[in-house]
Amino acid sequence: MITVEEAQNRIAETIEVLPKERVPIEQSLGRVLRETLHADRDAPPFNRSTFDGIALNYAAIESGQDAFPIAGTAFAGSPKLELNDLNSCVEIMTGAPLPDAADCVVKVEDLEIESGTARIKNGTPLSTGHGVHPKGSDCQKGEALLGSGRKLSAKELSIAASLGKAKLFLSAQPSIAIVTTGDELVAVDETPLPNQIRRSNDLALETALRSAGFDRCQRFHISDDRSKSEALARKLVERFDVIILAGGVSKGKRDFLPEALEAAGVRKEFQWVAQRPGKPLWFGIAERDDSPGYVFALPGNPVSCFTCLHRYVLPALERMSGLAESVASPIRLSAGYEFKPPLTLFLPVRTRVDGQGRNWAEPLPFNTSGDYISVASTQGFVELPPDRTRFEEGDVVPFRLWRT
Repeated sequence: MITVEEAQNRIAETIEVLPKERVPIEQSLGRVLRETLHADRDAPPFNRSTFDGIALNYAAIESGQDAFPIAGTAFAGSPKLELNDLNSCVEIMTGAPLPDAADCVVKVEDLEIESGTARIKNGTPLSTGHGVHPKGSDCQKGEALLGSGRKLSAKELSIAASLGKAKLFLSAQPSIAIVTTGDELVAVDETPLPNQIRRSNDLALETALRSAGFDRCQRFHISDDRSKSEALARKLVERFDVIILAGGVSKGKRDFLPEALEAAGVRKEFQWVAQRPGKPLWFGIAERDDSPGYVFALPGNPVSCFTCLHRYVLPALERMSGLAESVASPIRLSAGYEFKPPLTLFLPVRTRVDGQGRNWAEPLPFNTSGDYISVASTQGFVELPPDRTRFEEGDVVPFRLWRT
């Protein structure tokens, strides 16, 4: 049996980054950028007005002038006007380019406009640059704005669109097979016999994967049959980059999957990790002609399955996509907790933020690793190392958020 750290490191050492592909920007949400995006021009590309009003030369105000004849109107999207007379002004709309000689914008609320003349109200605070968004103040032409390895949200896509990037180089999406096993499991819409239960692990895994941005998922279910297990294992190894199994990898007499995977060419890297829940975790690699395939065989108990997905599978998928792996964040325990080492404990918690902005975790221990109902009351889990028997209120421990 290996430690949690050893399991994490062995997985990380084997993962290869997926190739990149060119994707329309409309299909890029949640994907990982694999190029550096540079500004194609200054932003803003001209001195622009930040509100409606008049644009003028501030030196005229300094000389004591407070009334300005309006020489024209500048609209957003229209060519830049000229301010030939520095004692006049241009009526201007938000976002419109300022005339070259103008260096101050006065809000329309601070003006009295009558008969083509704008008069500034007494006491209006003004200065050079007032109301002006200077050319190039957001970024300079050629400046790197987004780097490779960044996950694209609406914020990043807005930047890419402003640069004219109709298509982007992104990490290819891994194809993922989710497999449940067992004669005791029936479909959600079936009525189980007294000795059966409905499948839920596969849906929970797929939902968490899609929430994390991994959409190419397909679910399968096989009964406790050796020949069917071997046939499906060969098929999945050929077709999918990642296979996630829920159950069938422990020491039961009908746990055929480990042998079926080996027969399909999957090399076992490890099985059994010193952790609770999730001790029977199995990880292997399929050597294929084009690229390796990865197999994560998770325990079938729902809490174990969901926890191992977050602790091992999602970080591995992030690494495959070229992302920096997500790390646990520190959080304080709101109550003491005691458990028996030498296993690392993944403890579900309910979180809260106190009046000082500090994050706290309330331990909500599960009844058994099959107690999926209690997990719904939690936001994630803390990781308690095996070198202590007792944790006190206020102790800072690593926390990982559920992907929902």
